[in-house]
Amino acid sequence: MVASGEIQSPAGPDGPQVGPGWQREIESRLSPARSTTISVRTVRAAVRCFLWTVVGIHVFFLWSVRGRVQKGDPDFTAFYTAARILREGRSANLYDPATQNAVQFEFATNQDIRHGPLPYICPPYEALVFVPLTFLPYAQAFLLWNGLNLAMVALIAVLLRRSLTSLQDIQLWEWILGLLAFFPVFINFLQGQDAILLLLLFILGFRALDRDADFLAGCWFGMAVFKYHFVVPLILILALWKGRKVVLGFAATASAATLLSLTIVGWRGALKYPAYAWFVVSVPGHGQTPIGLMTNLVGLAIGWPILEPIAGPLRLLAIAASMALLIAVMHMRRWVILPGNKAAFRLGFAGAVIATVLVPYLTNTHDLCLLVLPLALLADYCASHWSERQVVRPLLVQLIPVLISPLWILLWLWGGKLNLFAIPLFGTILAVRKELVRRSTVTSSA
Repeated sequence: MVASGEIQSPAGPDGPQVGPGWQREIESRLSPARSTTISVRTVRAAVRCFLWTVVGIHVFFLWSVRGRVQKGDPDFTAFYTAARILREGRSANLYDPATQNAVQFEFATNQDIRHGPLPYICPPYEALVFVPLTFLPYAQAFLLWNGLNLAMVALIAVLLRRSLTSLQDIQLWEWILGLLAFFPVFINFLQGQDAILLLLLFILGFRALDRDADFLAGCWFGMAVFKYHFVVPLILILALWKGRKVVLGFAATASAATLLSLTIVGWRGALKYPAYAWFVVSVPGHGQTPIGLMTNLVGLAIGWPILEPIAGPLRLLAIAASMALLIAVMHMRRWVILPGNKAAFRLGFAGAVIATVLVPYLTNTHDLCLLVLPLALLADYCASHWSERQVVRPLLVQLIPVLISPLWILLWLWGGKLNLFAIPLFGTILAVRKELVRRSTVTSSA
């Protein structure tokens, strides 16, 4: 018989028994704490391997299309063209297609896939950012802009890591790796787009809100008015949630940007801009994003060939649904703005940013890098409430599809159905609202 509390030796029943020291060693190896540590390390290593693989795929894809970049295929062509027009003193013709086409013809040789200029539709003041790049040839300017994008990604990683205490165990290089593995961020590098700058301004605005510097937050958001179709819905939400200081800060910098734009193109050019922008985004063949690639409620409603005969009514229904969603998020204030409850505000702000992605009439894939902020906030919330797994599980279920970059690539290249991602994003808003209501109920009961 083996004495109680002792463990038999591998030599068999007749062999020597293992002493207490070995028993403690074996028990420590099998203990839940060590098992959990090993499990976490294994999962973390697997995630790193996955992220490196995804980044490798992105780099390979960028390398494979380098010839198209040299021909002026990326969206960066529009920014470079606008900056050249300003530098050459033809700012009054910034939104003239003939002028844009003439400038692009000087450096772009992609006439095999594009039979007209790649239009610049952002406000005039943003083109000033790209003027210094026009002193370089197009290909070198593209590389330099992506270098600046990479620097902004690193800065974004630093700011997020400092802001989200529950995720500070994640190393800075892991943050950068995760950002580069996110498909919408990759699209910004592929196209030379400006949405990483937009994300940076949103994060700076959030950090100001997080420390109750509402006026400064409004100033940061006002500087992002070059993507007004995302900024304005967010400001409408924050105006109800936080009050007039945010609005005044936004008005200060947005007004400065407007006056600067007026100075650049004059009143005549400014008056032409709304009709010009609407024509570009709404007419196929002139810059309209394929409906199936728009990850918003409009894209989800009408991005299906079988529904083309009723696309008009569906478009109106989607616009009405977008307005209803915006109003619903605005009315989440009673659960978001609670004294001393920063977690509720962060959770609500994550839902608000997701809503600003879903409700605009036009949402491009590169613009979805804005989702980095709400995804990080929700991950931080889940990490800090991991002991309540049944509470955070609904949030995680909605987030997982959005985080899988190969799924984005599959739907982008072979399906052209990125509009499907509007479903988990809308589900995330519902899960956020449910959690806010639960938190409010628990707080009231206490």
